[in-house]
Amino acid sequence: MQRKSLEFKGLKEGLYAIYKGAAGFENFLQALEERLEGTGDFFDGACLAGVYGIALNEIEEDILGEILKGRYRMGIRIPLLSKKSLSQHDITGDMGTRFVHATLRSGQRVIYRGNVVILGDVNAGAEVEAGGNIVVMGSLRGTARAGVPDSHEASISAISLQPTQLKIGKIAVRWPDEERHTDEPEIAYVEQDKMYVKPISDIR
Repeated sequence: MQRKSLEFKGLKEGLYAIYKGAAGFENFLQALEERLEGTGDFFDGACLAGVYGIALNEIEEDILGEILKGRYRMGIRIPLLSKKSLSQHDITGDMGTRFVHATLRSGQRVIYRGNVVILGDVNAGAEVEAGGNIVVMGSLRGTARAGVPDSHEASISAISLQPTQLKIGKIAVRWPDEERHTDEPEIAYVEQDKMYVKPISDIR
């Protein structure tokens, strides 16, 4: 029997489920539930942007959305971005991904040449610098620099995006002081030399 596995990856468009295993929606759901069991409220508010490794039809996407919302309080992008296979370059950009299983506090700094996924918060006064994308599975209130030194193909996403400063490639913005309120994870990206921020669910 082919072994099933599912991992979550933060890619440019947002959070993806990377599935490896036997074909079939039921097998995919079983792998997903096994992955999410025991995570508590860690993925609360997260939004699934796409699935790689299996193609889902509209009915299956609707079922998946109901499961994620009802059992795990997760959102889903409809329609999902989907692909039958995913190359290593798609996953890591040939740079690799560093996972940080901690909350970064003021004065702490993470620097990595590839993608960085923070499994926690980035508090004010903390810094994250990456050659690739930055994904924060929590609140981003510190400084984040992606695409270092000059890649505008990178992105910065977070469950709660309230940073001190964002920089992607050579484009930097200082965040306004007034508090922003949104219930959705957001992504910052560069297009035509301007930085934009939108809900991950709006990415097409």
